[in-house]
Amino acid sequence: MADDEGSDLVAGERRADLVRALSYVSTEEAPDGGFIVNGDLPPDVAPVFVRAIMRIEAELLLNDAELVTIDQGEPRTPEERRTDALIALLLRVDDRLVR
Repeated sequence: MADDEGSDLVAGERRADLVRALSYVSTEEAPDGGFIVNGDLPPDVAPVFVRAIMRIEAELLLNDAELVTIDQGEPRTPEERRTDALIALLLRVDDRLVR
């Protein structure tokens, strides 16, 4: 979901609401060197976060559909797509903060 230039929306949600939701998200290092994302979002904050992630994930899924081939299959797993959606959300929220 591309938001209008100059809009205070990120993935269809108010940036301030997403910043609040993201304040409840943390990471910890996993034994394999990766990271585990944890979020204990309050009920009044969680829907905003989930909707935004789902919208971005839907964008990525549509893009991935164009890349599917017989030889290569899907370009990424659902878990990878969800992770990429989270990173995209973080970048979009940050982009709105620096404008």
